[in-house]
Amino acid sequence: MAYELTYQLTYADGREDHIPVRPDPADHRLRPAADFIPPAWAALTHHQCSHCTLDPAEHPFCPVAVNIAHAFTGLRDGRSYEPVTLTVDTPQRSYRTDTTLQRALSSLLGLISALSDCPHTRPLHPMALQHLPLATEEETFTRALSVLLLREYLAGRDGHDVAATMERLYANLNQLNRSFARRLADAGDSDAAVNAIVLLDVLARDISFELSEHLPRMKALFGTP
Repeated sequence: MAYELTYQLTYADGREDHIPVRPDPADHRLRPAADFIPPAWAALTHHQCSHCTLDPAEHPFCPVAVNIAHAFTGLRDGRSYEPVTLTVDTPQRSYRTDTTLQRALSSLLGLISALSDCPHTRPLHPMALQHLPLATEEETFTRALSVLLLREYLAGRDGHDVAATMERLYANLNQLNRSFARRLADAGDSDAAVNAIVLLDVLARDISFELSEHLPRMKALFGTP
């Protein structure tokens, strides 16, 4: 079954932006339309992540950057704290809430990154296919940890080092976010997209704190010593 959803941003003046997210049904990876011409800032070598493992000869464009550029085509510029009503329609249900433009875009950017064929965001792909818009810090932590533990189980491992695995994952995402803040700063005049990346980066920078803060509460919740 095809998986797709739509982000709708409704502004105070009544105007709306609709951003469809339609991964390839064959592998659930997000790719732009075949006739899409990526902007210069989407080139792999433009502010390329320091830990990127892709070869520019084989991948002239960053897979995440291309998908962001494609999704943002026609999206109007706006201020970070501009109020918007966000509606996200998924195959199973709809979400609706009043928020700011930067928070709505942060949620969308996180989804696009996780659906892109980037070596550093692939572990988050299963989360993206069960997307929770505007997830709280604790919801994101719990879902990410659960996905990593499930991956360990399915691979026949005991998950003993999953905390270290999660720290490595988010350290990689932290580097990615820093590079994308520079990319998006080159993409236009609006600061909303850049600040959306900054919001994504908060969890990546504070993951060690999250592990020490949330794991004890989760152990208590499950009644484990």
